[in-house]
Amino acid sequence: MRKHCAIVLGGIFSPMDGIETADFIIACDKGYAYIREYDLEPDLFVGDFDSFHGQITKGIEILNLPTEKDDTDTMAAIRYALDHDYKDLTLYCAFGGRFDHLMGNVQAAMYAVSQGAVVRMVSQDTDSYLFSHGDITLEPRMDYSLTVLALSDECHNVTITGAKYALKNATLHNTNPVGVSNVWHDTVHVKVGDGILMVTMSHM
Repeated sequence: MRKHCAIVLGGIFSPMDGIETADFIIACDKGYAYIREYDLEPDLFVGDFDSFHGQITKGIEILNLPTEKDDTDTMAAIRYALDHDYKDLTLYCAFGGRFDHLMGNVQAAMYAVSQGAVVRMVSQDTDSYLFSHGDITLEPRMDYSLTVLALSDECHNVTITGAKYALKNATLHNTNPVGVSNVWHDTVHVKVGDGILMVTMSHM
């Protein structure tokens, strides 16, 4: 069973349902304040204190990053998680705010998938899974659309069952968003071979 690491980012605050079940919790800068909203403490603080300026509870490990750096806080947290054999990652508060930060979070998540991880990105109204060489089963959600997109150049052997628009061993390209806004009322199963696929549920 994969070890689960929850990483709380500094995007728009969103529910963190299930975070208490994670094997390890990382707060990225402002994410520390979000975790404290749940009366929880992280196992690790990662950041350069550019968006959080308070005090960290004594005893919490701190990975203090320089202000001028190549890795974003998110990327540094993901590298730490992967280096410690966490391959099931959930990124909370990953959406909202600056668009470039969002895209940076997505690319950092893609890196994690390229290293064998499965990544979930969660916000108030969006729930996304990024994975490769695997499959996922999703129960229906009222008033949610289902979107399946290739993030890498190509995703091969993509199969979708249980949705209105099904696929079988199809190839998806990241230059053609054909998988946007599928319709689903039953349990959906999505599978992919080569390539990094993103499956997103968005409240309509």
